[in-house]
Formats: sequence, C-alpha cells, structure tokens
Amino acid sequence: MKIRFIYIGLSLFFLGICFLILHSFRSNVFIRGFMGDMTIVMLIYTCLQSVKDFSPAKLSASILLFSFGIETLQYFKILRFLGVQENDTTKIIFGSIFDPLDLVAYLSGTILILWMDVSMIRKFVDPNQNSELN
Repeated sequence: MKIRFIYIGLSLFFLGICFLILHSFRSNVFIRGFMGDMTIVMLIYTCLQSVKDFSPAKLSASILLFSFGIETLQYFKILRFLGVQENDTTKIIFGSIFDPLDLVAYLSGTILILWMDVSMIRKFVDPNQNSELN
C-alpha cells in the first residue's frame, strides 16, 4: 500500500473544512447542509485516494452511489426502523432527514473533486502524466 501524501493533505484540509462548517455555520442552512455535503464526498474521495490509486471515474461513481444510498435510506427512515433515531452518533453519520438537495450537493461535490483530481492534482503529482478518468 503506497501512501500518497498529497491526498492525505487534502483529506486533512477537507476534514478541517467539515469541522469549520459544523462549528461556525450551524445556523446557516446552505453552508451547513449543501456545502457540508459537498465537502463530505470530497473528504471520502481524498481519504480513499490517499491509500490506493483508484480510477478517478470509478471511485467517484462508487462514492456517489454510496452517498445516494445513504440518502435513500433516509427517505425510508431507516434509523426509525432500526430504533436508533434518537442516537446522536447515528444521526451524524447517516443523517436523519431526506432532502433532494442533498443529492445535488453529493453530485456537485463528486464532480468538483473528480475535476480537481484529473485536471490539477494528478498533474501536480506527475507533470508528465496524461490526465485520464480511467
């Protein structure tokens, strides 16, 4: 397993942004909701890329499907079904309210990190490499 330091740095950056959003923008629905969801998918992407060189397109698609899956579970009120709707930890991890705009946020974050990876990050890591989605 090759550790890729640029992705570790970006993961720490996105983690910091997540904490900033959680602590400083609690009452701002757009930043807390939309920007937070965008940042989460970028954090997941960079964390996974830090340990293995995944195909950017395949990893992005997988993260998007995972995110949409979580949102679908929210739609069907899975936490209530499991009897853990009052548990703060599960509400943070899975969310508690279905919002179609979350799907737009996940898609936006996925497109943004995919574009950043293919057009900038990979060129920075290896300037001679042709950027490909694979």
